[in-house]
Amino acid sequence: MAPKFTTKDVSKASYVNYLKKGAECFHVAQTSLKSQEWNAAAINAIHCCIAACDAMCVYFLGKRHSGENHNEAAVLFRSIKNSDEFDTNTNRILRILRMKNMAEYEERLVNRSEAQKIFTDSERFFEFVKGKLPEE
Repeated sequence: MAPKFTTKDVSKASYVNYLKKGAECFHVAQTSLKSQEWNAAAINAIHCCIAACDAMCVYFLGKRHSGENHNEAAVLFRSIKNSDEFDTNTNRILRILRMKNMAEYEERLVNRSEAQKIFTDSERFFEFVKGKLPEE
């Protein structure tokens, strides 16, 4: 039985908007990392991946996740194709999403090694997504 979660139908052509959002968040994450702004780097890297995940789902499925639980977006992403590379990148986005609550809402700050790990995973995920989508 297929998992049930909330999605929103989106025109396939809108994938470029989500990809642009991802690119802007990635740029800010990269700049923040260079400036040793660990919290901003992590938060923007996370949001880069959420937007990239939406871009893939919109392009291939004509919908995006619209619920509260971002892990469900990874499940939707995984449904695009049954392959090792999608498994790897589903696991990658789930790792990134596990850090979202801490980075955005908890009282503790993101440390350097956490920010670098999130950024590296984000960069790999974003490159994978860009490689699967037509150029803008």
